[in-house]
Parts: sequence; C-alpha cells; structure tokens
Amino acid sequence: MRKIFAIMIIGGAILAAGCSKKNNPGPSASADSYLPVSSGSTWTYNDVVGGNSSQLTITMTGATSIIGGKTYYAGTSVSPAKGTSTGYFYASNHFYSFRATSAAAGITIELQMGNDEQNVGYSWTTSPTDNGTVAGVPAKTVNTIKEKGITKVVNGKTFNNVIHTQIDLQYDLGTGFQSVAVYDIYLAKGVGMIENDTSVSGSPYEVETITGYTVK
Repeated sequence: MRKIFAIMIIGGAILAAGCSKKNNPGPSASADSYLPVSSGSTWTYNDVVGGNSSQLTITMTGATSIIGGKTYYAGTSVSPAKGTSTGYFYASNHFYSFRATSAAAGITIELQMGNDEQNVGYSWTTSPTDNGTVAGVPAKTVNTIKEKGITKVVNGKTFNNVIHTQIDLQYDLGTGFQSVAVYDIYLAKGVGMIENDTSVSGSPYEVETITGYTVK
C-alpha cells in the first residue's frame, strides 16, 4: 500500500512545465505549442504541499528518448524540498503528456496532460503505466477536457488560449475502478503548464502555480 500511495501523488510531485514572464519569444513551433519542449526553456513554479511552499524549476535539457516508438524530451526538475529529478515530456499529434519515475515507489507513470484538437467534454482513457498496473493493482486514467480557449489569471499574470484537462487516476482494488487522485492541469498556448491542482482521495494535496518562464 505504501507504493500505491506514493504513485497516487507522483503527478503532483513531478508534473511541471509552464510559465509567467516570457523572456524570449521563441520560434513559431514553440509559440504554437501548449507544451514547448525546446532545449533551454525554463519554468519556475510556486509549489505548495500541505501549506508548505517551495520553488520548483524545470529546465529542458535538449536530450531525447525513444519510448514505445515515440520521442520524449527530457526536463530536469530542481526543488529545495524535492531535490533533483528528470522527467520526459511528449508533445506531438495534438497530445501532451509527462512521464517520470517515482523514487519512493520505483514505478514509472505517464499522465496525459491534454489534447489541443478535441472539444470540451472529450474524454479518453489511458494506462498510467506500461503494464496497466501500479504495484500489481489494475490502474487507469480517465482524461477529460473541461475547458478550452479560456483566460486564466495565475499569480497576477493573465494567460490566454488555455486548455483545462482533468486527469482522474483510478485503481481497482477488487471492487471495480475507483478514483484515488485527480489532477487539474492548465496549459497555455506558447507557454506550457501554468497550474496543476492535485487532490488525493477527495482532499486537496498540492498546488503548483507558475511564477516565471523563458521559452527558447
């Protein structure tokens, strides 16, 4: 059960790639993306867990990995509270996702952060792990586009062209799939992730909000 709880909160612990003050306009490919993956791009967040706040910085390294035939882009996460880790971002075919390994659980999880092609209300089901289980427990994520093309203010900065996707992580502990964690992800066009609100078992767990960024 310890592994299961660790994987419940992995999304809130490592999902981050967004922004609040754009220092470089970047090429059109980045400007048109809801999740820029260009080398040297950097995002800084205020990360609040249980009332405790710390700074979280993500930097795209320029390295890539081929996983399941898809190209993922490496990003390094640095936080005084959480240390340093590497995650992998996928941004292609209108899909945006994030993949990383939980050190506490020793399990690699992938979360679908959004889809810029579909309309509000569109829902799709994916597996958070390569084998469809978490510590031997069947798992799935139900992803739903809750809002699209909205304006959202984060830490006093207004972002336009925002997509809000809700990710419902569910486990089947023997009585059918039930929700254990929910992630509300906000992606801004040309910026990336501007906010991630995580709840576990129906209670707020973590909030990440963008405070600064540079998209190369």
